[in-house]
Amino acid sequence: MKELNTKLKNYKKELGAIKSELQSLPHGRLVRRGTVYTHLTDDKEVGITHNEDLIRRLYRKKYLLSREKQLDRNISIISKSKAKIDHSTADELIDSFSTTYKALPKDYFHHPSIKDWSIQEYRKNTYKQEACIYESENGVLVRSKSEQTIANLLEKHEILYRYDALINLGNKSMSPDFIIKNPFTGKIIIWEHFGAFHKQDYEAAMNEKMDHYRKHGYIPFETIIYTFEFNLRDKQFLQNLIEDIIKSH
Repeated sequence: MKELNTKLKNYKKELGAIKSELQSLPHGRLVRRGTVYTHLTDDKEVGITHNEDLIRRLYRKKYLLSREKQLDRNISIISKSKAKIDHSTADELIDSFSTTYKALPKDYFHHPSIKDWSIQEYRKNTYKQEACIYESENGVLVRSKSEQTIANLLEKHEILYRYDALINLGNKSMSPDFIIKNPFTGKIIIWEHFGAFHKQDYEAAMNEKMDHYRKHGYIPFETIIYTFEFNLRDKQFLQNLIEDIIKSH
């Protein structure tokens, strides 16, 4: 669903740019008669064989008109497909079950690997543990109020996570803020929150970290989430992260 929305958004953006560019291009079309190129409009036909600029602009117009039709068709197909797709979240599907099933604990519906993952021990980053002074609702100690907000959000949605766990990526050891396991698919997702832009060299370190994740196959908002301070003020954005990425099915 997320991919369809992204495609639809990009198609509409491109279509808008094409319509804008078409307004700057000449009326009429290009016609070739033998070796002679002519500019054909409603009321006249003018030879333009030696007018390279005009020929180029009419060629460009031909392409844009074809692409415009293609985009209109694709937008129509995707829009109709979206209307037919069941957009229910995993939680909404469960809520639609009969009372026989809804009476069961929600973790009964979770991926088989979730139970083992929840009790497995894992290596934790020991660097500056004394800085972990903010406590989540479930008693997990984190380093900042922003991380406390994220931890509380995950706990509210009953999503298992590991805080500051050590992982090896290539020859480098990393400790993502949160490692999350999708409760319905078992897929692992990393959540990194960047909030200390006021600190010297923070941006360079952030970019280096993001580049390292990229080199090891992590895809933003698919297998890794990046958030910043302003994101935490947008409740709808956070809700979408939970529903469309972390708990997607």
